[in-house]
Amino acid sequence: MTKGGKKPFGFRLLIICLSIVLIGTLNVTGKTDSKRAVYAESERSPGKSDEIGESASSGQIEPYYEEVRKKWEADKIPSGGKQYIIEAAGYVRKSDDAAVITDMYQGQKDVLLWSSPKGWVEYEVEVEQEGLYEIVADYAPLSDDNRKNRRPSILSAKVNDVYPFREARSMSFEREFKNQPQRFDTDGNELQSSIEEIEGWKSKPFRDSNGAYALPLLWHLQKGRNVIRIEISQEPFAVKSFTIKPPTVIPAYEEVRKTYPAISSIGKESIVIEAEQFSKKNSTSIQAQYDRDALTTPKSLKYRSYNTLGAWGWYKGGHAVTWEFEVPEDGLYKIGMRMNQNLRKNLSVSRSIYIDGKIPFKELQSYSLPYTSTWKGYTIQDDQNQPMEFYLSKGTHTIMMEAGYEPYMPVITKVEQMVATLKEVLEQIKSATGNRQDDQFRVWDVEKEIPGVTDRLKQLQEQLIEQVGQLRAINKDIDSVAQTYRSSAKDIEELLKKPEKIPTSHLTLGAVLEQLQEQYRQLMDAPLQVDKFYITPVQSSFPKMEANFFEKVTGMFAALRYSFEDRNQLGKQNGDVLNVWMMMGRDYVDELQMLADEKFTPEYGVQVKVNLVQSPDLLILAKASGILPDIALGVPGNMPFDMALRGAALDITKLPGGNELISKYHPGAMLPFYYNGGYYGIPETTSFKVLFYRKDILKKLDLEVPDTWDDVYKMIPTLLQKQYNFYVPPDDFSYMFFQNGADIYTPDGMSTALNKPEAFDAFKKWTDLFNIYGLERQVQSFYNQFRSGTMPIGIADFNMYMQLMVAAPDILNEWTIAPIPGTRQPDGSIIRWASGSNPTSAMLFNDTPEQKRDLSWQFLQWYLSDETQTDYGLNMEQFRGEAFRWNTANVQAFANMPWKKEDLKVILEQWKWLKDVPNVPGGYMSTRELANAWNRAVVLDSQALETPRIALEKGIKAITGELVRKQQEFYFRDKNGKVIKTLDIPQIQEPWKGADIDVE
Repeated sequence: MTKGGKKPFGFRLLIICLSIVLIGTLNVTGKTDSKRAVYAESERSPGKSDEIGESASSGQIEPYYEEVRKKWEADKIPSGGKQYIIEAAGYVRKSDDAAVITDMYQGQKDVLLWSSPKGWVEYEVEVEQEGLYEIVADYAPLSDDNRKNRRPSILSAKVNDVYPFREARSMSFEREFKNQPQRFDTDGNELQSSIEEIEGWKSKPFRDSNGAYALPLLWHLQKGRNVIRIEISQEPFAVKSFTIKPPTVIPAYEEVRKTYPAISSIGKESIVIEAEQFSKKNSTSIQAQYDRDALTTPKSLKYRSYNTLGAWGWYKGGHAVTWEFEVPEDGLYKIGMRMNQNLRKNLSVSRSIYIDGKIPFKELQSYSLPYTSTWKGYTIQDDQNQPMEFYLSKGTHTIMMEAGYEPYMPVITKVEQMVATLKEVLEQIKSATGNRQDDQFRVWDVEKEIPGVTDRLKQLQEQLIEQVGQLRAINKDIDSVAQTYRSSAKDIEELLKKPEKIPTSHLTLGAVLEQLQEQYRQLMDAPLQVDKFYITPVQSSFPKMEANFFEKVTGMFAALRYSFEDRNQLGKQNGDVLNVWMMMGRDYVDELQMLADEKFTPEYGVQVKVNLVQSPDLLILAKASGILPDIALGVPGNMPFDMALRGAALDITKLPGGNELISKYHPGAMLPFYYNGGYYGIPETTSFKVLFYRKDILKKLDLEVPDTWDDVYKMIPTLLQKQYNFYVPPDDFSYMFFQNGADIYTPDGMSTALNKPEAFDAFKKWTDLFNIYGLERQVQSFYNQFRSGTMPIGIADFNMYMQLMVAAPDILNEWTIAPIPGTRQPDGSIIRWASGSNPTSAMLFNDTPEQKRDLSWQFLQWYLSDETQTDYGLNMEQFRGEAFRWNTANVQAFANMPWKKEDLKVILEQWKWLKDVPNVPGGYMSTRELANAWNRAVVLDSQALETPRIALEKGIKAITGELVRKQQEFYFRDKNGKVIKTLDIPQIQEPWKGADIDVE
């Protein structure tokens, strides 16, 4: 102690610094947009690929293979020497959970059978010469008769206890499939073909699961003993051996051309290959498409014909298609194709081109196909724009094209670094400003108070301009991504002109960050549509590949004329046929039509016509026009109630077996369909909500998975201190309200229950998550931040699950799910009530003629049965890929889908606590005003925030007025406001036992 009892200066300085840090931490509350409501969560389709990752905070500190490869080149690491073969059954160690045995499989002895996708095995190999090697696996996917296993197996590999690059965490080993004979509906329209797996042993080098690179990944092995650990994370498989060999060297075109014999083909006719008639593909998601261009064959005008291959049905890196063709005589040939590559403005796409299983010349490793605005004829050509020549001997040959995006990898790796830098800048600004965005009048000395921020932004601007130039060199024009980067560079330039504005420019910098993250994902997608290939003797000309103006106009008018035929008019419905309207995509309609033709019609003797309907609003117009269908599927969850309110929907409980069918569904999921003592719809799909978390990051932070909201509150400070956060959807109030005993309406359904004490308490807890605990008010994409690791835990739904499964194989081992945090009760039990968000439903109509009503009910029972829902879901995924996973609301059929057992257990546990918001006349005002109240209590604008109670009371007043108005409109109250009849909403108090399903 110093004289006078004062603390030493150093000690006081330490206390001041710690206080500043603590204050800064408590004020980390996320970005706020003062101009608009904040419900900005944006999710992509599961069928699209997404960004690879963004920062080292994800725990994935390894660089990209692209960067490691450049370092090897700079360090002059040599190619490997001799070849080594490791028998898969000869592992030296394995993890306790590795389900591996040695047995015979498909004619091969001593095979390692890996029956469950978990665990690891290790091998040791003595290498005589240090260098770079390929690793090739001889494998066979395990056969599966129940159609659940159609995905590739995914492995990771460590060399000497480290991942040498990020792609080593996820490498895919695909299955192969071929199409079965064509199928047609009763009108003569072609349906998507069924597929059949091509079984047998396959050989494939280790390659990244995103399919970025054309050639196998290389592995740097040291001289002497090397330990290779193989871990499996998806789909069981059998493996015979691993071959370690020197890198494959592909010669240049001119070198190969010099080796051709001095002959040319005598024939002049082109060999024509229809692209949709392939011999095999390595993914079920590669799909044929129908096209009505004048020269596309077979014609698809009057009747639908799947006459092309690709577009968004063939876009993902690593997806490959193989075609067989017969060459009539030895000679030199050129290859052309009729293609359409117009789905991404001015962006070229890459295909690796194989002839007879090998890339013939280096130039075809990642061959760029340019953007075209419409169908064009394209010739595979050299850098002098001359057709490349291929020597082909007489007999059977194959051509394979594999999607990839290797030319863009230098841009992708650089942009990721820029994203990390910009995030650091934003965090630096947050720390300096206390995350206040409303202090517009403070004058900042940026260089002094936020040192280095202008230098970093200047560097970012220069890097953006550099990326624009690099993209232009690839695409020969300014593409959509380059244009966005150029605009972002301009935004940063404007900020640098007035650096004092930088601390209050969160929105501008946030928009730049979002553009960086969102735009470069386009570089990873490679959609290409092909009509046909031409293998033509070099001395001959290609057939005509582009329609002229007259042919295009003629085709357009023909398509227009056929669109007016009776079979395409909903108003001309056949009275002898069950008319089904389905408000989903064409693939879903076709699959149901096929199932109905194959199974329902033979059993019941009634034809079914499934019509694709784009908008549910057509049901209202159809009611007014007297042309309602017999059955409607894919209907939004609120529409059965609205139709029942107007006397159009049929009460399911009044049909024979209706209550039995209803009992198969969670009572909480049936609430939106309840009206006047009956149920007027059946949930068709569900969108479960669960807690997603990154195992690797929580382990690094020494955090446990939260079981209750109290656990969440305890972990949030640790997350914020480490620059992470917890995600809660800002627009989802269900868990806070239902778990705290609050309902939206009173039991009679005539008044709002938001004026109850428990509702005010629940609303405050909801807003406190953002105001006090610092959760982000606006998150553009939880998926992006979860994948990159900046938001490693949060609540999301089925869409998030499928995005991670389909588009994020690189973190497949790093994430899992748990039930939503619950609320502990006085007796020690935990309740986990949350909404399920019924996306679609099925319904019948009162207008259906009595003689067809029974048939319509029979069809609906058949369609919603366990067997049909299982067949429908498995077929959708088998024929169209994992992105088409059917999220049926039939819990037994849902359990029959190919879920991971561990995940299915969690989903079914949360399913027990499903509770949706009931529908009442004027109920739309409840969710609208709750959102408005949340905005008033959480989102800063020109005025101060309202207290939660005042914000909610304003909403209650608006809700009450609208409920009374609509109740009078539909005669629940008289004109004086007196109640005439009540809704009497069922009360859900106990978890549902119907989700207790054994998944072992």
